[in-house]
Amino acid sequence: MNPADQIERTIERLHITTRAETDKRILDDAFAALEKSAQKQSPDVGRNARRRTLRIRIAELAAVAAVIVVVFALFFGTRVTETVALNEIYEALGKVENVCIATFLPPANEPVQIEWVSQTLNIDMVRFGEQFVLWDIPNKVKMIRYLSSDSITTTAITDEMLAKVEQAAGRRFGLVPFSDISDVSGARWSRVEESKVAAAVSGTKVYELTWPQKETNSEAIELRKWRVFVDIHTNLPKRAEHYFKLRPQEEYKFEMFEVITYPSGGEIQALIHKTFGSALRQPGDPEYIGTPQPN
Repeated sequence: MNPADQIERTIERLHITTRAETDKRILDDAFAALEKSAQKQSPDVGRNARRRTLRIRIAELAAVAAVIVVVFALFFGTRVTETVALNEIYEALGKVENVCIATFLPPANEPVQIEWVSQTLNIDMVRFGEQFVLWDIPNKVKMIRYLSSDSITTTAITDEMLAKVEQAAGRRFGLVPFSDISDVSGARWSRVEESKVAAAVSGTKVYELTWPQKETNSEAIELRKWRVFVDIHTNLPKRAEHYFKLRPQEEYKFEMFEVITYPSGGEIQALIHKTFGSALRQPGDPEYIGTPQPN
């Protein structure tokens, strides 16, 4: 159905009922005010004709106003409340090349881990407290630095470990509970309308994904909940909260939350060079060539 048909059908479904006494009173008041301003310029003989004309014009304006209200509701109100589907979040994350994920364990106010992943640079850097760990995939090395020390430890990493790092980065940075949306089964996706929850992160809509999950080392099944704050413009997560409970009758327990930002590749590269300095060399960086000595 095109927009014009949608507007027409919506107007047809409107059944606005008003009392005749109210209509007459409002119209008579309007006539009195309008005629009072026109008395000095118009003869009395045309008063009845003007009254009929004014009734027609006011009725036309009322109809136009009704159409404007309907159009506004259809094209503005509907867009504001439009629901984002889970697959749209997967699609948006599939286009992201760089991300920063800060992980918090309540009630702590400081992140226990901050991770920077760049597909453009093909690196993954993680900070645990005072320790930085860099997975430099192009150079096939892992670098470790403690902020309390200037020393940097560099070790080679195996092809198997490289494959795992690359695979993890390719699965939408681990931000979604299921690496592939086709794996989502027995889950429920719903919008959170509670105003206090939505106000926690400005410019977002809030959704929840709930599903049963079997424990790895037992037959027990726990219930999981993923609450995500989605940017209203990009459909990208800005915050994600994780909850769980062991029994259906229990309340969900708050497990952890993540704050997600999307820096540029240049910003991540600058941070890496600030942390590891000259010890890091990306492919394509010019190598030092000494001055040739005379033979």
